[in-house]
Formats: sequence, C-alpha cells, structure tokens
Amino acid sequence: MSRQAAVLPSGAVPGYDQAVLVTGPASVRHAPDEAVSAATALAVAVPADRQPRNTIVLDLSHLPDLPPGGRGQAPLFVLSPAGDGWQPYTLVSFTGTDALFIALDGPPAEGDPGDPRVVSAWVADLSARHRAHAARLNNHQRWFVNARPGLEIEQKFTLAGRPDIWLLAARTRDLVAAGAIDGWIPEHGSGGGFEQWDFPSHIYEIAAPEPERGYIAFIPAVDGSWGIRRKWFTADAVIRREQLTGGLDLGPDPDLRAVIRDRYGLAPSWGGCYRRVRYNVLLESLRSGHVFSIMFDRCADAAGLAPDLHQAEVEYIRSRVISGRPSDDLMDEFGQLCDWTRQLLDGYGVNAEQDNLSKLTWLRQAAQDRPPQQPLPARGQAAQTRHPRTPPCCGGTCR
Repeated sequence: MSRQAAVLPSGAVPGYDQAVLVTGPASVRHAPDEAVSAATALAVAVPADRQPRNTIVLDLSHLPDLPPGGRGQAPLFVLSPAGDGWQPYTLVSFTGTDALFIALDGPPAEGDPGDPRVVSAWVADLSARHRAHAARLNNHQRWFVNARPGLEIEQKFTLAGRPDIWLLAARTRDLVAAGAIDGWIPEHGSGGGFEQWDFPSHIYEIAAPEPERGYIAFIPAVDGSWGIRRKWFTADAVIRREQLTGGLDLGPDPDLRAVIRDRYGLAPSWGGCYRRVRYNVLLESLRSGHVFSIMFDRCADAAGLAPDLHQAEVEYIRSRVISGRPSDDLMDEFGQLCDWTRQLLDGYGVNAEQDNLSKLTWLRQAAQDRPPQQPLPARGQAAQTRHPRTPPCCGGTCR
C-alpha cells in the first residue's frame, strides 16, 4: 500500500508516526510575514518508514479545523519525527482536498509543537528555507528537476497480438491509486496521473558520422509549431542520449530533410512516418520524489508496410525534489517498476517480450524488407530518385 498520510486524532496508530501539520498565512512562503504568531499546529499521522521519505501527502478533507481556503489558514509545513527532532516538509502541490509536501533541506527542526513560541520559530525558519527555493517552489510545476539530464531511461515491452492498450492503462492507473505498488501514488496534481495522446511522428535515421548515429524525429503540434526529438544510439538500448526541442516555427510545409541539414549539418539515410496512440500512467515515488511513466502505445506505419506495433514502456520522466538531494535510488526504482510491469502483463495474459525495440528499428526494418516495386531502369537510362519534402503521413493533414 502507498499509505498516504492522514489527519487523525492524537495517539498511537499502528504503522504510523505522530507528526505535526503547521498552518498559517500563505504569504509567508513569498515574503517574511509578521503574522507568524497566527500559525497553528495540528496532530497528524504519517507512515512510519525506516528510510526518510521525500514526499508526504495529507488528506485534508477530514480536518474540520482547516476547511480549504478558510480563515486565511493555508497548510504550510509538515514535521515528521526524525531522531530527537523533526524532518520538515513544505507544501508544493494542493488540489483543494489534499496537499503534497516535499522534504526541505537543512537541519532537523527542534522543540515542542505544543509551545506556540516554538511553532512561530518553526514558521520563520522553514519559510526562509522555502523562499531559498522560491523560483521553483512558488511557481506551478517549476518544482521538477531532471536527475539524469540529456538521457532517456526506458524499458520497452513489445506486446503480441492486438491488446486493448486503453484497458491496460486504465487498470494500471487504478492499481497504482489503490496502493498496489508500495510507496507509489499517481503523480499528484496531474489529472489523476493519466494522459492520452494521438500524434504523427516523422522519423529520420542518422547513420553517419559515427558519433551522430541515431535518429531525428519531428512532431507537429496543434498550434502549428513543431517539436524535435533527437536520440543518439548505435543499437537499441535502455539508456540513450536524448534532446527535446519544442515550439519551433518551421513554416506551413517544411522540408524536414533540409531542416536536418541546416540545423545539424547532417544528411539522413532513411525516413518514414507513423501515427502513435498512447496512454500514459504517471507514478510518483513518495520515498524519492522521482516520477516515472508506464505507458501503453500503438504505432501504425503511415506507408502501410509494417504491422502495427504495440508496446508498454517504463520510463523515467522527472523528479519533484529540493535541488541537491541525492538520486542514487533512481535505477533501483526503475528496476522495481519494470519488474512490476512484467508481472502486470503476465497477470493479464499479455504475451510480452522485454526488449528495447525502438520505433526506428521497427519502421525501418519493414521498409528494408519490402520487395522492389519498380523495375530497374533500362541500360543507359538515368534513375530518377525522389526525396519527398515530408513523408506521406496522414494524407498531409498533420502539417
């Protein structure tokens, strides 16, 4: 079970530790406030773990003394027992009924929460610690960091047959929300941790020079701009170099090969296009703050050469942590989710190969295996080679 924290009466609760929720004026997160004396301390219970958690989620709906938005009181901090002191956590995400807090850096807080002077001192100290990271913590979704910048960490499972990817994704989200993976919740404040996507991707293989091998993919956005996803690799693998660029104005009908030439000084050796329907389940670790995705997708070759590709993918996305906190547990958690996904697919009778099959390998192999469709030119007749500006994807509607 994920065992979120709960607002409970004082006293021993099996599996939980007595903690403190500090409420007060929200303004103290933005600037020093003289009204720290208005802060109050309430008893709450948090899961008792051997290792300290990065994240605590409190359900506020059952707290009669703190109606959402009432009396100017905001949930400011949670203090969890840590040795002879208290590990402080600061509010980051608020949905109206529950609130997410992440661990603040600095020494443990000390003192008796029953003493109003101690509580006022806590608010002054912890507000200053919060404001040290104000640019990130006080701005919506700017609190995320990338623990492995420039890298993609992803395990693919290629699924046999034509599985119902919506059903698999929906069941996965429900299982995570029910606490099926200990210490994990659907990503807080992101629509229940569920996303759905449907978009074309124009993909170009870069075969030379050797250091640039991989692919460059272009994805059109609904506002007319384009995104570029570039990956470097010589063979399909779990970890690859990756660069994402968005919001590019390439014009209404871009010559994507020319964009690659002009932007990167490279010439693609092959290109294709496919449509991707994808459902993402976003999971957040309460122990580390890392966010991963378990996604299910179906890809269809726009040229009709390759059979539809169905895959499940476990991928590291981002981390909700105070800067400087260690992330050594990232690969351990990645392995945990890969094992759980493997068991999930087995449990639903889905035949899956745990591989690293990339979209490039799937699409390019089908094109290479296609038998010649045109006769060879007659002796002495020049072959006419045509390089389309953009692969014939979706009848041109994606441009």
